[in-house]
Amino acid sequence: MQEYKTILTWEAIYDVTDIADYIEEEFGQQRADRFQSDLKEQMQNLGQFSTAFPRTQILYRGYSIHKRSFPPSIIFYIIMEETKEIHILRVLRHERDWENILLQRSTYTYPENEYPAGQYQQQFESDHPSYKQ
Repeated sequence: MQEYKTILTWEAIYDVTDIADYIEEEFGQQRADRFQSDLKEQMQNLGQFSTAFPRTQILYRGYSIHKRSFPPSIIFYIIMEETKEIHILRVLRHERDWENILLQRSTYTYPENEYPAGQYQQQFESDHPSYKQ
């Protein structure tokens, strides 16, 4: 089985940052760090088990959007077989109206130099120097 490269959109990066900020405010820095570390691992594992998770009924540019539950969040992604890539579009909290959010978005933005999921926090911080955990 060939492993897929995992790429995050800016929207997914901002989602993760927002969720981590909320967790830090409510439960402390250590729990927020653990959430981000565990989420990073789950995103990297998508490259090996991309088809193991259900599809939504929503398409993005002709690709079915899959969802991977990771409480308190859901990871939404598409599988691009031709390039062996997984594009993580959003990471939304369970209670959000994710169907409506996904249906409203016709395009997603990508960092100038696409990078694997394992580097999202480092890249985000270098692109936003005023942000500090």
